[in-house]
Amino acid sequence: MDTPLISIIVPVYNVEPYLPRCVDSILAQTYGNIEVILVNDGSTDSSGKLCEDYARRDTRIHTIHKANKGLADARNQGIRASAGVYCSFVDSDDYIAEDCIAYLYHMARENCAQIAVCGYQKVDTQKGYTDGRIRRKKNDTDKAVRVYDSCQALEALLYQRGIIASAWGRLFQKELFSELAFPKGRQHEDVAVMYRLFEHAGTIAIGDAKKYYYRQRPDSIVHSAFDERRMDYILFTQECIAYMQNRHPELVNAAISRHFSACFELLASIGKEKKAHGKAYGKLVQEVKKYRKTVLSDHCARPMNRMAALGTYLSVAAVQKLCCIKRDN
Repeated sequence: MDTPLISIIVPVYNVEPYLPRCVDSILAQTYGNIEVILVNDGSTDSSGKLCEDYARRDTRIHTIHKANKGLADARNQGIRASAGVYCSFVDSDDYIAEDCIAYLYHMARENCAQIAVCGYQKVDTQKGYTDGRIRRKKNDTDKAVRVYDSCQALEALLYQRGIIASAWGRLFQKELFSELAFPKGRQHEDVAVMYRLFEHAGTIAIGDAKKYYYRQRPDSIVHSAFDERRMDYILFTQECIAYMQNRHPELVNAAISRHFSACFELLASIGKEKKAHGKAYGKLVQEVKKYRKTVLSDHCARPMNRMAALGTYLSVAAVQKLCCIKRDN
């Protein structure tokens, strides 16, 4: 049976220690009809040379070299250069199981889904261990597959029920990007587009099998010290609230719950540096107070969100401290 071409897009920026594991895992895929697009986003280490070395050794690999304009722009260029019917994204410091693409494709095909999503494993990168150590949980299952229509998937995404707003770990019909692009030069760009992609897809298949290995690096955006540019996060979740008000009023509370979570993620990132980031801290507290009543009264919201909303009536700072402890563990 003929299998469609799948384009695997890998944005690359200063990941010399991690890139070989990433690319080797892609080349080892049991799904044979792939092309690999390595987008070197102005790396200043030897990552660009590694990309060229791989391209010389394997005709499935295409390399793009460009000035550094960020992850979103690299993904957009990769999409434009791709020839596949489907596309998938792998971050260049992560890697995938050898049957990851086959698993995603079969889920999409068997369920007539425009998006297929797999589970992921977190990998701890400790000093001296660039390969990382996998965080495993007891009672993990690789069997369940859930099939949603767009509204059901949006609800699960916004209420954070087993779906995160990442571009990696999933397979997309490329045509979904015909009128959508990642916002250039912005952080948390996945949050800006994922709900729109879910809305445009008629069917989304979610599999529990953990086929994507997500590396936890202390210097990543999520785990590094707070930067004012990270306020893009709540700008995007605010846009999501407005979007749902216009198109899906029944999901407004779900979007508010997601926005509330984003506020506390950023508050946890600020930590004790309140004075250094006074404007951002004040804005986040304002947003928390604006929406806490809605979250508290929403029985569909995550229990931790409702507990945080209740706690803020006593002390926003105390809830922020608890979020910091959770973030550090």
